[in-house]
Amino acid sequence: MGFLCRSGAWLILASLVAPLSPALAQTSGQFSLTGSFTYAYDQLQHGGTTFTAGNIEGGAIISNAQGALFQEGQTFLESCVVFAEKSANGLSAKAPCTLTESKEDGGDVVFLVAVRKQGDLGDADSGGMGRVDLVGGTGKYANITGRCSYETRYLSTSTAVTSYDCIWSKP
Repeated sequence: MGFLCRSGAWLILASLVAPLSPALAQTSGQFSLTGSFTYAYDQLQHGGTTFTAGNIEGGAIISNAQGALFQEGQTFLESCVVFAEKSANGLSAKAPCTLTESKEDGGDVVFLVAVRKQGDLGDADSGGMGRVDLVGGTGKYANITGRCSYETRYLSTSTAVTSYDCIWSKP
């Protein structure tokens, strides 16, 4: 009788966990993210180099996703700090950012770092393409890694749009 009770308990437990197994087993995927932002940059001309520092704040939405971690229609708040210098040698821009999902989705955070070596910063009808490294997060995004290509387009002296195409993995 003990064997039958234990077997029944394992069957019940297995039937409860089985629907979760695809989400738990998912260790990689891809997503596309589109965002709209406001930015405030301060610039300093120093000889032939222009130094830029500032922040970006806005919202983003997943427009396409494969894998269980990111879902189409999922929204995030995005905050970044931008550091850049531009000279005759070109542009070197770096922006550590956080993507914070809505509280309804758990409120977890993705950490990323955007890097751009071409284009311009802050001028209307300018922008450029670069890469983003996914470098961890909190909650379900802990230990996430990945890479994205991205493009930023400045629409005015304070607004921009950015689109990302990303691949991700988790150990």
